[in-house]
Amino acid sequence: MAIAPATMVEAAAREWRAYTEYLAVMKGASPHTVAAYGRDIKDFLVFVQTVPADVGVADVERWLVNLSKNDNGARSVARKLSAVRGFYRFLMERGWVQDDPTEAVPLPKLPQTLPKALSVADVKRLLLAPLGSTPAEVRLRLIIQLLYATGLRVTELCNLTLDAVADGEGVILRVTGKGGKTRMVPLGDVAAHTLRVYMADARPKMRGSTGPWLFASPDGHKPLTRVRVFQLLKDAGARVGVEVAPHHLRHTFATHLLQNDADLRAVQVMLGHASLNTTQIYTKVAGERLRETLEKHHPLSNAKLGRKGGVR
Repeated sequence: MAIAPATMVEAAAREWRAYTEYLAVMKGASPHTVAAYGRDIKDFLVFVQTVPADVGVADVERWLVNLSKNDNGARSVARKLSAVRGFYRFLMERGWVQDDPTEAVPLPKLPQTLPKALSVADVKRLLLAPLGSTPAEVRLRLIIQLLYATGLRVTELCNLTLDAVADGEGVILRVTGKGGKTRMVPLGDVAAHTLRVYMADARPKMRGSTGPWLFASPDGHKPLTRVRVFQLLKDAGARVGVEVAPHHLRHTFATHLLQNDADLRAVQVMLGHASLNTTQIYTKVAGERLRETLEKHHPLSNAKLGRKGGVR
């Protein structure tokens, strides 16, 4: 049986490098995004074993079939195909290929999944967790409060610098989101107070405090990593019996705002969504929560009715 090649042909590798450099330098994509796109496109080029200009629709279809055979779900396949489409748009804009073989291939239909949001009770347990006053515990309290109070992506949180904090009559964060786009996000009083305590008392006592990052790695040369934030939250949640990750708090931020009649476009701006359609999924989450509340507590819900239709 033939062994599949581990590398792409050299000409394809040059175009791949040009695109990943374009994403990083011209588009301002994060290292995480560049690595993910680069990996998906490289896997495609390794599979087809030819230069992009010679790839046909049949090659793309064979690649998609192979992905499905290797237990890639519809969402994963759609993401990989979107990455390759972006690569071909780049090549066509530069005249390096004449056709885009991915154009005729439809994206897989995705089952709509609602993002997980914590209940108000779970958020309270997390916020009121018995943390002490050591610098590390103040930092953890602030991380939890910022994620829930602002809906920041974990990468946005990690990349916050000291000069991104504007403290006047209230605290406003200057957040750099996807594509290098900047937005201003206000802080509520509780998170603002914790931020001030952290910056004045806790942060100066931590290793890495001489660097520019609000949350720094121990050497101060890099921000706190996404992996470390995930672990800190996981440990904090385990103390109070709440399963939580950074994206759960982002989803919860949006859901709780909409449950309390916040303006959808205002939520869109705070989340940094380019399209209102992306934000609208949270209205479904809020609606689902309301339906569950109705069924659980209203006297005429199915759960409250007896077999003969009488109210229990």
